Amino acid sequence: MRKSFLATLVLTLCLLTGSAQAAQFEYLLNNAELYPTWTGADYCDAAVANTLAQITTDDMSTYEKVLACYNYLVDTCSYGDNVLRLDFPEANGTARAYGMLVGHVGACDDYSCAFAALTRAIGLNCYTVRGLTARASGGMTGHIWCVIAIDGVEYVFDPQIDDNIGGSSYYRFCVTYDEVAGAYENGEVRWGYFEPFF
Repeated sequence: MRKSFLATLVLTLCLLTGSAQAAQFEYLLNNAELYPTWTGADYCDAAVANTLAQITTDDMSTYEKVLACYNYLVDTCSYGDNVLRLDFPEANGTARAYGMLVGHVGACDDYSCAFAALTRAIGLNCYTVRGLTARASGGMTGHIWCVIAIDGVEYVFDPQIDDNIGGSSYYRFCVTYDEVAGAYENGEVRWGYFEPFF
C-alpha cells in the first residue's frame, strides 16, 4: 500500500519548520557546496531524473529537496526483495537505486542507493556506508545506510530505518553519529555502490 507522500511532506515541513533542529538541518543542507553528479548509467539516471521531476521543483531549497527525497522513499517504498535490480548484470548501486525507484520495494541497500542517487543528482556528497546497526530487540545486525559529508562532518541519513520505525519519526535524518550514539558500529564506505566525491 502506498503511503500519502504529499501529506507526509506537508506534515513534516510543518513539524520541522519551527524547531531548532530543523533550522540546523536547513542551514547545513542549504549552505553545502553542490556538485550535481549522475550515476552514468542511462537507465538509472532516467529513473532519478523522473523521480526528482515528480517530487521537487526548481524553487525548492536544497533542504526541501533532500526532505522530499527522504519522504518519497519512506512513503512510497516498502521492505522486500528488489527483483528489478536482477535485470542488470552489474551488482552495484545503480541497479539497486533503479530497482527501488521503479519497483518501490527493496532492502536497506536499495533504500540507501536510491537516496544516494537522488541526492547526488541534487549535488550533495552522499555515499553508502556498510556496518552494523542496533536492533529494536537488542544486539546489532548488518546494515547499509547513507552519509552526506558537509565540511568534513558525516551526517547520517537512513530512510529504511525511519520507514521501519514508522509514523512521522525522523530519528535518522541528518544526524551525526554522536547524536545517535550506539545506533551504528564499524561503518565503512560501501565500495561498489556510491562512494564519496573526494
